[in-house]
Amino acid sequence: MNKPLHPTTNPEILVKFGQLASDTQVLESRPMLFRGSFLVLYADDILLISPSVCMLEKLLRMCEHELELLDMAINTRKSCCLRIGPRSNSCCGSISTSTGADIPWVDEIRYLGIFIVRSRKFKCSLDYAKKSYYRAANAIFGKIGQYASEDVTFQLINVKCVPILMYGLEACPLVKSDLSSLDFVINRFFYETI
Repeated sequence: MNKPLHPTTNPEILVKFGQLASDTQVLESRPMLFRGSFLVLYADDILLISPSVCMLEKLLRMCEHELELLDMAINTRKSCCLRIGPRSNSCCGSISTSTGADIPWVDEIRYLGIFIVRSRKFKCSLDYAKKSYYRAANAIFGKIGQYASEDVTFQLINVKCVPILMYGLEACPLVKSDLSSLDFVINRFFYETI
């Protein structure tokens, strides 16, 4: 019997499978049969977490088998692998599905709207959130321009744009520079526009 995964264990491998060929309505995260491996399901997205490439391939085969029993398949065009851990810069051999399609290794994946990047430690990219915030704030400011009061502009930005910037941050380990970067985005926009 496998021992439960210790909370400080740092899994190295993430694989994200894009939309499945069929819809599923599942939200689940559970330890797998292999020590340190996890399967995270949400709707039609599957995330495999494994401490090694070898174990990842075994996990992939198990998932493919279960999906075949459900008459479903992995969409390899939307699937990718990402390595996190001390050997994140090391080259890995390609991982292929049972149909022979290769799953590429990438530097960044998007899972449930959060961008996870290849790094020595689990890290999220805030660049897309900041771009989306600026896009939404500029759209609001472009529509109301100088016609609305500062209070109305501030309230609209606070209600419509700040949640875009803050989405998913509770899942991301933020360091001081990340927090400063988020502060800068909000302060800079208000400084320049109001």
